[in-house]
Amino acid sequence: MRNKMEKSHTIDLVFVLLLFCVFSMSALTVVYIGSHVYSSTVETLEYNYGHNTVGDYIKEKVRQNLSEDQIEVKTFDEKDVLCIHSLENNISYTTYIYSDQGELKELFVNDEQGFHIENGETIMEVDEVHFSINKSLLTIEICMNNQTQESYIALIGGKV
Repeated sequence: MRNKMEKSHTIDLVFVLLLFCVFSMSALTVVYIGSHVYSSTVETLEYNYGHNTVGDYIKEKVRQNLSEDQIEVKTFDEKDVLCIHSLENNISYTTYIYSDQGELKELFVNDEQGFHIENGETIMEVDEVHFSINKSLLTIEICMNNQTQESYIALIGGKV
C-alpha cells in the first residue's frame, strides 16, 4: 500500500498548478470587467446628474413664471442671462440665471437694485449655459464636460 502512495508523477503537480493559473486568470478577468463596468456606470450617472439637474432646475424656475411677458433673455458682458420677472406685494423683482466662471449662478433682486453679475449665488458647476427665445419657445443649451444638451420650453400667454 505504501508503494502506491509514493508513486507520484510530475504531471499531477503540473495539473494542479495549471488549474490554479486558470482559476487565477479567470478571477482577474472578472475583476477587470467589473471595474470597467463600474467606471462606465459612474461616468453615465455623473453625466445624467449634471445635465439633468441643471436642466430641471432652470425648467422649474421658468415653469413657476411661464408667461412670455415675465421671461426674457438679455446679454450682459457677452453672457446670456435668463431674466424671470415677478411681482410680489406690488414690488417688482427679477431672478437672473446665468453662467459665470464655470458656474451656474442665480441672483434674485429688487428691480431698483439692478443686476451685478458678481453678486449671484452659485448653484452648481457648468461650462456654459446659453438661452434664446424664438416665437414663444425658450431654448436652454447646457454645456458640461465638453458635452452639450438642449432643452425647450414653450412659453404661454403674453404677446405672440
